[in-house]
Amino acid sequence: MRQFFTEDNNRLSMKRLCGFLCTIALCAKLIHTPTEALVYSVAALAGAAFGYTMAEKIFKKNETI
Repeated sequence: MRQFFTEDNNRLSMKRLCGFLCTIALCAKLIHTPTEALVYSVAALAGAAFGYTMAEKIFKKNETI
């Protein structure tokens, strides 16, 4: 589980941690009281955090050149 939250240089990835916490908050909110606006806002924040991290990995510049 620790590997999921760390980057290549063994530092904690705050984007992944925020995305994970937003996902947990979204699940808890859906179980408790599903307000449509709150669900969409938390889902967008979680998706943006995971999407940004994924885009960084895909479009990472080659640092060896």
